Amino acid sequence: MSKQASPTAIGGFVVGAVALVVAGVLIFGSGKFFTDTSPAVMYFEGNVQGLQVGAALKFRGVPIGSVTDIKAKFDAKDLKFRIPVFVEFTQNTIETEHAETRTSREALSALVEQGLRAQLQTENMVTGQLFVQLDFYPDAPHKQLTIDPATQLVEIPTIPTALEQVSQTLRTAINKIAELPIAQIVSNLEGALSNINKLVNAPEVLEAVRNLNTTLTDVRQLTQRADKQVELLTSSAAKAMENVNKLAQSVDSQITSLTASFKDTSGVARGALEQTRETMAAVQDFTAPSSPVRYELVKTLKELSDTARSLRVLADYLERHPNAVVFGRNEAGEQ
Repeated sequence: MSKQASPTAIGGFVVGAVALVVAGVLIFGSGKFFTDTSPAVMYFEGNVQGLQVGAALKFRGVPIGSVTDIKAKFDAKDLKFRIPVFVEFTQNTIETEHAETRTSREALSALVEQGLRAQLQTENMVTGQLFVQLDFYPDAPHKQLTIDPATQLVEIPTIPTALEQVSQTLRTAINKIAELPIAQIVSNLEGALSNINKLVNAPEVLEAVRNLNTTLTDVRQLTQRADKQVELLTSSAAKAMENVNKLAQSVDSQITSLTASFKDTSGVARGALEQTRETMAAVQDFTAPSSPVRYELVKTLKELSDTARSLRVLADYLERHPNAVVFGRNEAGEQ
């Protein structure tokens, strides 16, 4: 007869089998048994409600890891809370080229210096579930990759969400508005409105408005009269322009006739100039040093000069001996 199995042994075997099944589901179902991971930590200053363990870690929408833990740390010295979010990068989801040129730590440090930041974004609008998004923000304040002294993990810098940025901007604007002396501003505004009301209702202003209306009426009438005068002047100007056109046509005809006369006169003057040029050429030939006429003329002038000299001598002699005309030169000289 066989020995009956112990209920305790059977129960232990069943419990062990169930435990092995659960462990297998947890290990193999999660996919982490054959996956290498790299941990890191991020500190978010805003509200992380909606972020849960297991939430996705993405780079521009591409899953590259997940959130492994979320904690709240209180600093008793500064009385401040910090919320570290622990993540793990799944290495086989990122294909790396030229890995031999630098280490993963150096590459991540260079990316952070170029603006790589972590930000919480909405995964599901209905449930409000959040995930961690990694992207480049060149306008973000410059930071460097550091090691968190509390966890000894790589700390990736974070930036506020878009809603937090808007809220912070509104909060800053509200604080600045709260710092303004609203009561004094309202009081000054009321005083200014009161002064404006008094100025508008002042008798001088009302009288000035009435005078302005009268002036505008006079100006309107003056403009109407000026329009009539302008029409008359325009008509006179048109007639004057017509007369000017007629005068211009007459002047054009006179200029045409004068031009013809001037051409005839120019022809006559040109002929006279030609004759004058010929006469001057003849005179030049006549007065040339080798000209026979000039020689004879010079000779004649010399003879006339000798004759004049003889006449002058004779006149002097007759002036001294007037009786020489009757008795002759020799007898008059003897007497």
